[in-house]
Amino acid sequence: MKTYVLYIHDRRYSVPHLDSVTVQGDGRAGEIAAQRLASSQAYFAAEVWEDDRLVCRLEKGGSSQEPS
Repeated sequence: MKTYVLYIHDRRYSVPHLDSVTVQGDGRAGEIAAQRLASSQAYFAAEVWEDDRLVCRLEKGGSSQEPS
């Protein structure tokens, strides 16, 4: 199991909301981030981090970025 930090970007605030999840791997952490992103109209992006490694960034409208 790995612990990831989710940064949920919200249009209403200048600082992202932080949440942590402990799951099996990167894929599951990304799924949870996508669920959180979809849970509010005010959320516009979500980042998934494992320590200092950016796992992925998801944005409303379907775009996502995974570091190379």
